[in-house]
Amino acid sequence: MAPIEYLSAYEDTHKYREIQVPPTATVPFTPLPPSPSPDAKCSVHMVKNSDLTMSLSVFVRTSDTKAPIVLPVYTFVVEHSSGRRIAFDLGVKHHFEDFSPFTQSVIKDMPITWPRATVPEIFESHGVAGDSIEAVVLSHTHFDHIGDIGQFPTKTKLIVGPGTGKASLPGYPTFKDSSVLDSDLPFGSDREVKELGPDDPWVPIGSYKGIDYFGDGSFYLLDAYGHMIGHIAALVRTTTNPDTYVILAGDSAHVRGLYSCCPGCAQPPFRAGLYPAADGLSPSERARGGLLAIHYDLPAAYANMARMGRMEEEDNVTVILGHDLEWEKILNDEQGKGWEWVEITNWKAQGRKEAVRKEWVYTPTGVKDSKET
Repeated sequence: MAPIEYLSAYEDTHKYREIQVPPTATVPFTPLPPSPSPDAKCSVHMVKNSDLTMSLSVFVRTSDTKAPIVLPVYTFVVEHSSGRRIAFDLGVKHHFEDFSPFTQSVIKDMPITWPRATVPEIFESHGVAGDSIEAVVLSHTHFDHIGDIGQFPTKTKLIVGPGTGKASLPGYPTFKDSSVLDSDLPFGSDREVKELGPDDPWVPIGSYKGIDYFGDGSFYLLDAYGHMIGHIAALVRTTTNPDTYVILAGDSAHVRGLYSCCPGCAQPPFRAGLYPAADGLSPSERARGGLLAIHYDLPAAYANMARMGRMEEEDNVTVILGHDLEWEKILNDEQGKGWEWVEITNWKAQGRKEAVRKEWVYTPTGVKDSKET
């Protein structure tokens, strides 16, 4: 394969250019256990939070560095059959001014459709009281997922992945160049902040290891390290008899072709976009040198993508990315482009996995030089 010209000017210190997602056949897999009761399930509502526009080459290897990608931003409401509720990811904050000065400097020129209201206000407009959310789970602390936990009552617990505190704190104003606020991760406050760690009861589940939150297999917190330190995902059993599942993937991948095989493809057709460390946003990023990816640990991120791809090979599992373009497309067609709140619990009976597979927004023929390195 011929190299993409602009990347050839940079030393590939981390050996990122040649690696790719490993075959799903190499991924260890533990069969998903059957539901212990008809009530061991959760409903899932998908909430459109905002949109943001970035360069496609940040996410997918392409020589077209000017091609834009418009990414939808989602949050999710997961409700156990008992009535207990969890929010997964909070999207972008309500206003630009709500971010730290550093993050404002990063996103000031980024086209963003800002949320019409706060997350609890949006939930409440669809019949879910903000104070009924027992926990907020953040896949990670990037600006388009972190939202504002302070908009929820202090009885709402915050759950983050392993190492999040050390990787993301101190926040602003303690550290003036932090991408997060001190209040985004309020350890030691009146709010319980649970950082998952090695002492928690991790168990094998499918191709992942996870923590059984409700104790009945209906909601697992998944270790999905790679995109960022502390990145986690969730596996939700949405129906019983038959058992069906949704993976809320966070930023495990931004484009379906990074982890999934399109019809006729022997392996995922895309590789992650790369950029010179000199263009990094922070001093620590620039200090890494060489070529970097949007994923903090690209080999680990590729391994995580393979795990996700292996899960999706199960007929009763579907994946929703944190910026899922295909899900947005099928819901636009079904609900109209102004949709904000859609229940996706019965995705299998509604044929949505098959619809997503037919509606790839980015295909190998549609991305310039995607097969080059």
